[in-house]
Amino acid sequence: MKAFTVINLNLQAGASKLELLTAFLVIVPLLTFGLKIGPLYIDHNIVTSYTKDFIESGEMADLTISELRQKVGDNLVMNNVRDFDVTHILMVKESDNQVVKIAYEQRMELFLDLDVVVKSDTVLL
Repeated sequence: MKAFTVINLNLQAGASKLELLTAFLVIVPLLTFGLKIGPLYIDHNIVTSYTKDFIESGEMADLTISELRQKVGDNLVMNNVRDFDVTHILMVKESDNQVVKIAYEQRMELFLDLDVVVKSDTVLL
């Protein structure tokens, strides 16, 4: 049989209380920031990709701005995007091309009196 040896517990290495506190103080603000700003970024990408799909499919030539807003709005409801105002979608005709511009600002409370403003100014050709 093997004999068990006694291990000196003073030689054990691990995280000290100060290291754990420092890691906590770094991870929590980053996690808070990511969970507040992440959904805004995802919502913007959904709006942009759906509008790009209309442009690439060729349906834009036949749509008015109100029809485009209606179709994008219907898709946003289906994808559970509630905080986007479709009036921020603008359509401009330059020469023979239709240019779609998605421009808006959104303010989000980050922590107490600290707010974050997310500004989007996307132009789709």
